[in-house]
Amino acid sequence: MNTVINKAFSARGYDHQTVIRTAYLWLPLFAVVIFVCSYFEKYRFILYISVVGATYAFILGQLKKKAVEVNFCKDKITVNSAEIRLSEIKSYYISLPLNELIVLRMRTGSGDKSIYIDKNKREHITEFLKVNHIPEEKISYDYYLQYGHLIMPFAGLLICAAMYKLYYYIQYGF
Repeated sequence: MNTVINKAFSARGYDHQTVIRTAYLWLPLFAVVIFVCSYFEKYRFILYISVVGATYAFILGQLKKKAVEVNFCKDKITVNSAEIRLSEIKSYYISLPLNELIVLRMRTGSGDKSIYIDKNKREHITEFLKVNHIPEEKISYDYYLQYGHLIMPFAGLLICAAMYKLYYYIQYGF
C-alpha cells in the first residue's frame, strides 16, 4: 500500500460545474434548432430525431473539449492548475452517475469539489484516498451529483414542448 502513497498518477476528468454550465449555455441553440424543425410539418419528427440528435452530439463534443487533467500526488491533488492539499480534504465520496464516468466529490474547508473521472480509475483513487486516511462519507449533495445530470434531458423536453407550442401559435394563431 505504501507504493500508492509514493506513486503519483493522473486521470482525465471534467469539472462538474463547468460541465453543467456549458450544457445549459447550449440550451438556447437547442431551442432554436427545435423551433426550426417544427416548421417542416411533414418531416418534423424525422428532423427532430436526426437534426436534434446531431445537435446533441455536437453539444457533447463541446463538453468533451472541457476536459481537465487530474493529478494525484503524494500530498496533493491537482485539478488543472488548482491544488487541493490532502490535509484540507475532510471527506470524499465516489458515485457512478454515468456508464463511463464516476464522480469524485471532495469536501474541503472551502467547499465541495466535484470531478467526473473515468470509471477505470475508481479502485486506484479509492485506495489512494484510504491510504492517506481520508474518510468516505456520503452527504445529500451526492444524490444531486449522481442524478442531477438527468435534469438536462427534462429541460430539453420542456424546451421541445415550448418550441412546438410557439410554432403552433405562430402558424395557426391563438
